[in-house]
Amino acid sequence: MGSLSTTILFGVAMILLLGLSIGLQVFRTRRSLLGKVVGLLSAVKYNEKLIENFSYHRGIGRMRDGSWEKNREKLRFLPRGLDGELTRVFGMVAEINEKINAAKRHGTDAYMASIEVDKLKVPLATCREQLQTWIYENMNNPEYLPKRRRLFKF
Repeated sequence: MGSLSTTILFGVAMILLLGLSIGLQVFRTRRSLLGKVVGLLSAVKYNEKLIENFSYHRGIGRMRDGSWEKNREKLRFLPRGLDGELTRVFGMVAEINEKINAAKRHGTDAYMASIEVDKLKVPLATCREQLQTWIYENMNNPEYLPKRRRLFKF
C-alpha cells in the first residue's frame, strides 16, 4: 500500500507542477506586447459578434474596450494607420457603451433606439484584418514575444 500512495502523491505533484508551468506561461504571454495585441484582437472579434446579434433592449451587454483602455499607450508600436483606426473605433465603442449604460440607468429602451451599431461593422472588420495581419507577420519577432526569465544569465 505504501508504494501505491507514493505513486499517487508523485502523480498529483507532477500534475500541479504542470498546471503551474502552464499558468505562468499564459501569464507571461498576456503581459508581452504580442499578448496585448492578441487581447485587443479578441475584443474586436467579440464586438463584431455583439454587433451582429445586437438587439435594441436594455438586456444587451456592453461592448469590450477594457483591453484598449488599459493598453492604449503601450500599443503605440502598431502601424500609424492601424493605431488611428483603433482609436477611432474604440471611441465609437465608448459612445455606444455610454448609451447602453444610460438605458440601464434610466430603465428605458428609448436610449437603445438611438444607437447606430451598423456604422461600426466596416471599421471593426478593417481593424480585425489589420490586427490579424500584424500578428501573423510578427508572431516570431523576439521584440514582441514574452521575455523568458532565466535563473542564470549566460
